[in-house]
Parts: sequence; C-alpha cells; structure tokens
Amino acid sequence: MNSYSQNIEDELLSRLRKLARRDKALYTAVQKKMVQIAENPYSGKPLKGVLKGKRRVHVGHFVLIYEIDENEHKVIFQEFAHHDEAYKGM
Repeated sequence: MNSYSQNIEDELLSRLRKLARRDKALYTAVQKKMVQIAENPYSGKPLKGVLKGKRRVHVGHFVLIYEIDENEHKVIFQEFAHHDEAYKGM
C-alpha cells in the first residue's frame, strides 16, 4: 500500500512549530501519528454533521483533524487542539 502525501494547513503548521518548542514529547507523538495516518488514512474516526468528510484521531488529550483527498492521494491535516477546543471554529 502506498503512503498518502501530507499537506498541513498554514495555521496548523504555525501551531505545530510552537508546539515543537514548548512540548517536544507531544510534538513527536503528533508527528508519529501523522505518519501513521499517511500510511492508513481511514484509521481515524469519521466525523458527522458540519464536519462530515473529516476524520479525527486522538493524541493524548488532544485531537488531530484531517481530510482525505482521494483524487490527489493526500491527507490534509487541518486542526490540532485540546479535545475541549478542537471542534470550535470548524
């Protein structure tokens, strides 16, 4: 099975750079999870309602939200936030 390419939205990329400075262990866990998702993007839980078409995985108390673009064979990472905040503004 071929890995999907990864695309990280600009706002999330900025947030991950800050996370790398503040909490290296969590940053490393997120990076590993992103690689796992690229290898098996359908492993995440599908979301419902206004977030239909997106998926999520937990990384500790945090949630990583992404979409799968089958036409481009890529995963688009969109949000990473504490579970209590992750779905606000999406």
